[in-house]
Amino acid sequence: MATYSGSQSEVGLDALIESSPASRVRMSMAAETALVCGLGAVLTATFSILFSLAVALSALALVAGLVGLITTRTPEIAGSALNVLGLLLALLALALIGVRFLGIDTTVGDPLLPGIADQLHHWNAKLPQPS
Repeated sequence: MATYSGSQSEVGLDALIESSPASRVRMSMAAETALVCGLGAVLTATFSILFSLAVALSALALVAGLVGLITTRTPEIAGSALNVLGLLLALLALALIGVRFLGIDTTVGDPLLPGIADQLHHWNAKLPQPS
């Protein structure tokens, strides 16, 4: 038989949620930042015009990934896999940029730029223009 610590009116959904044994795990913002910046760095490293942005995003992903590795040691903060993936993507972007400076062409996105610009102009023409 169950006994209640309070009155019958206090036992409701809020009391049930408060007494839940589930841990209050939250995602690390540093882990999310590392993943997003690492992904952005890898995508921008394939365009020669965006090398500086790729370096900046890689540096931010490395710093956020290291901070995330420290903060996700506690069991209440999740995201250690995102940290590792963000760090790996940042290192991959830096490797692509480093190989480019050694003389090997890694800018596979540059030939795609005219096609992307044509598609952007095509879809922009379909939007209403300001008067």
